[in-house]
Amino acid sequence: MTSRRVLALAASLTLVGLVAATTATPASARPASPAEDRCAPGGPIPIGALAGAAHSGCPLVGRMVTDGRVSVMVPPAGMSVAGDGVGTHGEVRGFTVTNTGSTVRAVRGAAGATDAPTSPARRASPPACKDRTSNLEGHTWRTGLRYRVNLKAMPGRLHGRKVVKQIKVANGNMRKGRNTCGKPRLKTPASHFLGRTAAKPNIRPGGPSCGTGNSRNVVAFGNLPGGLLGWTCYWFLGGRMVGADMLIDNGPNLVTSLPRNCTSKWDFEGTVTHEWGHAYGLAHTGSGHANLTMQHVLSPCSTYARTLGLGDWIGMNRMYGHRH
Repeated sequence: MTSRRVLALAASLTLVGLVAATTATPASARPASPAEDRCAPGGPIPIGALAGAAHSGCPLVGRMVTDGRVSVMVPPAGMSVAGDGVGTHGEVRGFTVTNTGSTVRAVRGAAGATDAPTSPARRASPPACKDRTSNLEGHTWRTGLRYRVNLKAMPGRLHGRKVVKQIKVANGNMRKGRNTCGKPRLKTPASHFLGRTAAKPNIRPGGPSCGTGNSRNVVAFGNLPGGLLGWTCYWFLGGRMVGADMLIDNGPNLVTSLPRNCTSKWDFEGTVTHEWGHAYGLAHTGSGHANLTMQHVLSPCSTYARTLGLGDWIGMNRMYGHRH
């Protein structure tokens, strides 16, 4: 399909297939249907309204789809966008919106447990090097990931040089497959840190919400809600990644060095390692895998997430292979 045709589809996309209702009941006298939710001007589209075919004549590109917490903007034809992150507790579940050019569908991520993985929960989970669990998002980088860092909203208690260093190291942790399980280095395409930037990621922190995608990949800070430590939005065409933005919480939970007598502090480098996992194509493992980097919540006062567990490594290896 030519780029001109793709742009034309994006500009005029409507979803077809919904048969118009034939009842004579006035619209004002009956509750709104999912189709009417989709076509209501201006406001966000409930994720449940995209469970079936959308209303003919209802343009959706650029509209926000929401589950009441997280929001994702409908991308142009042929593109998908997803948002996912990691938290201190609770259910951390994002979702993906795909625009095929004839349909727009939204798919929720896997649900997780409602509590943080405390030490007893980690002891009850398989050891990191014996847990083979991994889930893939379905996209990979065909060429190197090029990214910049925006420190404008970084908390004043953190130091910019150390933050940038840990972001770069965290990228290497995931990209190279750093582990203590004796597994070899991965062949993930090289990444390129392009320095600091004033550009903002296409993520609004309040929801959070994923906006319009582009190929300018930015890591930044923002006020994330509900115990979230980090959130990543990523855009892909088919199985090819085209962009990823990351927002790290600027609240009091994250530290670059764990204090003595640590309580209620989470490792910055381990958190960013998890988020790079989303950017490279890993999904959450789900509950019961508290020793893996890609579980949806991270344990406090530990640096374990800096190194990949066996399942994390297996997932990356399925996508990128390893060096022999």
